[in-house]
Amino acid sequence: MRCRRRHQDAEEGSSSEKGSKISQALPDFMEDYLIKTLWWLLPIGVLLGCAERPRDPTENESSLSLVIVGQALIEHDPRSYLDNPLNTVAPLLREADAVFTNLEVAVAGQGCICEPTREDVYFHGAGPEVIDYLKDLGVSLLSLANNHSWDYGAAGVLSTIAEVNARGLTHSGTGADLIAALAPAYLYVGDLRLSLVSAASVNSPDDARATETRAGVNMLDPSSSADWERNLESIRVASAESDLAIVYQHYQTDAEPGWQEEWARAAIDAGADIYVSHGEPTLMGVEVYQSGLILYGLGNFIFNTKTELGRYTSDAWQSVIADILLDDRGVIEVTFTPVALDPGTEGPLFFETRGYPEVAVGAVGESILSRLLDLSAAYGTSLELVDGKAVLRILG
Repeated sequence: MRCRRRHQDAEEGSSSEKGSKISQALPDFMEDYLIKTLWWLLPIGVLLGCAERPRDPTENESSLSLVIVGQALIEHDPRSYLDNPLNTVAPLLREADAVFTNLEVAVAGQGCICEPTREDVYFHGAGPEVIDYLKDLGVSLLSLANNHSWDYGAAGVLSTIAEVNARGLTHSGTGADLIAALAPAYLYVGDLRLSLVSAASVNSPDDARATETRAGVNMLDPSSSADWERNLESIRVASAESDLAIVYQHYQTDAEPGWQEEWARAAIDAGADIYVSHGEPTLMGVEVYQSGLILYGLGNFIFNTKTELGRYTSDAWQSVIADILLDDRGVIEVTFTPVALDPGTEGPLFFETRGYPEVAVGAVGESILSRLLDLSAAYGTSLELVDGKAVLRILG
């Protein structure tokens, strides 16, 4: 896509100017000859400029940094309860060109008649201030497809969309109907156009599924060939209409073993450059498939769970931040920074102050990265440890 756009731009620019300066100094027959010669040579020059060649990514003006973090189950704005929250993590996000996460709550905006569809500790709803906080961190790209999208029902789905739109964030995965929920979202970052297709493979109520006449979630049922083909076609469209396509899947289902790997690779085959998943609140491995990046699970980024202390093992409180260097060719390299979330201390503000990340250092950081290396090695992926981080190099 990138070379075709440059070719089109060059043609448009040359056609508007080709006679103006030359005609001022040359006879008519020479003018016509030179114009025709330049016109036929132009595509050759463009093609040569687009040919693959070794280059230093730091010298590529079109390269950018995309940060992908774990899921954001955020019910509170931590600035209301903590001094300088996410002190060591926030700079990593704010320095990036774009930041992606999954918004793991339903948002009740002003005027929304939002009734909870759950009545237990697994209900997760929030006010619009949580979107304000994520935006302040630098988040610009969101998936809204997950097992909590329906926690306020259809009204909550529409309210969440409205509040995200009001803050200018790009999102996909839910909508007023199936067409809207399935549609790719697009975000321009510098010279590059990113796309996002989001789906949820979760054990949610049937009502949560978007239909032709009902708001809801873009569902991807492992047993449904119709869901499979619909989503693959959306990925093909996204890939054709963008420089880099991201596919998100919220994966939390009792599917056959190996199904997630099969779907992730099918998404790459359909044109995706990056596949990323959340769902099970734990870190999973990394795979490089056909030069595409597959992040099988980044665990939690913010985890405002209302469960009792000790309900989750330490795996749920440890994750990584993926800082992806990319350009119009795809992913160049990925740097993984380990983070540890605070499981909280029982007290008056237990639920409001737990589950926020900071960069993990020392033995904890080493343990997280060691686990990531082992999980990724199962997919034949080799990462290099560099200064307390793990680095994966894909394109030279």
